[in-house]
Amino acid sequence: MLQVRGGDRRAFEALFRRYTPPLVNFLARMVPERARAEELAQEVFLRIYQARDRYEPRARFSTWLFSIAHNLALNELSRSYRKRERPLEDPVVERMQDPQPGAEQRLEGKRAARAIEAALARLPERQRAALLLRVEQGLGYAEIADVLDASSASVKSLIHRARESLLARLDEPES
Repeated sequence: MLQVRGGDRRAFEALFRRYTPPLVNFLARMVPERARAEELAQEVFLRIYQARDRYEPRARFSTWLFSIAHNLALNELSRSYRKRERPLEDPVVERMQDPQPGAEQRLEGKRAARAIEAALARLPERQRAALLLRVEQGLGYAEIADVLDASSASVKSLIHRARESLLARLDEPES
């Protein structure tokens, strides 16, 4: 990022290529539509580029990046709630890693993935963000605390409650 601050466009392109996939994945789990998550990811990079002269490396770049993304996602959710839009109930299901599973295994895997995505979507935003930043992005508690503007103890509590809530929802009988 220091090279970007110095005006190196190739360095910015490298950051964009490296961080776009995890950023879009994070945002796609925070906002209801993947297309909107991709737009928000572009907005994150636009803001980073516009603020490049003011960048100070106090924390890891990824912490700054996900802080911006988290704030944009919360703004987006706030706007959608004001418009009385509801998040989509049909979650994105990722393909199973086993290249040759049987039809029954594929179906069960898709059901499990849908159940996890649905349970994740029902978590409060801060719990969902904390859990995704920890599990999917591999951020530490202190970094997540910076992103969410919270204490490390609060982050640990958010993650614990998110996991407990997910387990409880996954144990609920299907209706």
